[in-house]
Amino acid sequence: MTGNGSAEREVLRLMTGPWVARAVATAVELGVLDRLAEDAADDADGLAAELDLHPDRLGRLLRLLAAVGVLREQRGRYRPTEVGAALRRGHPSGMADLALLYDSDMFTSAWTRLADTVRTGEPAFEAAHGTDAFTYLEDHPEDAARYTAGMAASGRFSTAIPDVHDFTGARVVVDLGGGDGELLAAVLTRAPRARGVLVERPPALAAARTRLGAFVDAGRCELVEGDFLRGVPAGADVYLLSRVLHNWSDEDARAVLRHCREAMAPDGLVLIAERVLPDDGRPWLSSVLDAHMMVMTTGAERTEREYEALLRSAGLTTRRILDLLLEMRLLVAGPAAP
Repeated sequence: MTGNGSAEREVLRLMTGPWVARAVATAVELGVLDRLAEDAADDADGLAAELDLHPDRLGRLLRLLAAVGVLREQRGRYRPTEVGAALRRGHPSGMADLALLYDSDMFTSAWTRLADTVRTGEPAFEAAHGTDAFTYLEDHPEDAARYTAGMAASGRFSTAIPDVHDFTGARVVVDLGGGDGELLAAVLTRAPRARGVLVERPPALAAARTRLGAFVDAGRCELVEGDFLRGVPAGADVYLLSRVLHNWSDEDARAVLRHCREAMAPDGLVLIAERVLPDDGRPWLSSVLDAHMMVMTTGAERTEREYEALLRSAGLTTRRILDLLLEMRLLVAGPAAP
């Protein structure tokens, strides 16, 4: 032991992080957080009887959740904190879906092969599962549904994009890799004269049909099964890329941007929502997710300079950068001068 033990304590905090994550996901899975109401605290015995769980073991799980700030405890009775409330199923944040995705074997098995990525430069996901992430999702519908739900939760910040960028003059908005359509729905709601096109792979289109059904029925939206690495719909004046480019290598990201540049209207824009790393400094959330990208994909979280280099190579340039929640930023790009 050195000094006052603070270094050793910090090491223990770091190395037990996966245990805490598993405890949180278990509480979501077992319905513990769903049963706890803010205005009616309960004890371990009462919860165990309701949920058919072991009282002592549940009590110890509750004690851990209180220690990490998911619950608050008073005289043996528990109620959720703001964090715990966000982890209930049906909460607008969708954090319960995200917790289950991050704790899934699809993710955790890939992370066990992190050393392979660092040694070889190849995604750990392929070492763990024998194929790339997107092919895997096409072949595993249950995991694909979990992935779509989790990505929708982590992308809820995107509904704030119309708050920082004005879409009212848009004619056609193409959302590439738009998941369940949450962002495109927000854009079409704020820009009533705009028409939308969502381009996605088959696993995500079912959720998009549900979310965008009213716009489709009104003739304001089209759902297209497609691969933006091969091409994008032509003629739009706005192309949305929300948490898309970070999944792909520089070569593939450059190809997507070139497709947008070739297809866009003369006065068109490309909007890129990503965790844009500052050119100096390393915010922890973006850094963690950058490591997750190298585990799961060939992509990365990039700096402003790196995005501008990609844009320039595709005939585009950054017009402005706008701040969003959770270290997200919106790059507004347009055609570069000849």
